[in-house]
Amino acid sequence: MHPDSKLPTDAQRKMLCNMMHRAFIEIRSLAGSGKGTQASDLADAFHNLPSDIWHEHFSFQFFRNSFLMAYKNKYPSGTFDYVKMLDEIIATKD
Repeated sequence: MHPDSKLPTDAQRKMLCNMMHRAFIEIRSLAGSGKGTQASDLADAFHNLPSDIWHEHFSFQFFRNSFLMAYKNKYPSGTFDYVKMLDEIIATKD
């Protein structure tokens, strides 16, 4: 387990679901505009999140640094800053 592992609060889970919603919309847009590889990479960044947010082993920092930062580094001019959004979610308290 990671040092920050914990079950997200209800408020954090709701915001994480909103972030996933935004990612799904972007995946659809990317795929529709011929950017299949980028759509696949974004899907890869989010694919574990729907189940992980219900477990005490969830690590905001691992998700941020291993998945979202990897996507952001590969696509620095992406249309949405998921790292910034996650940082705001991390800072949220119930």
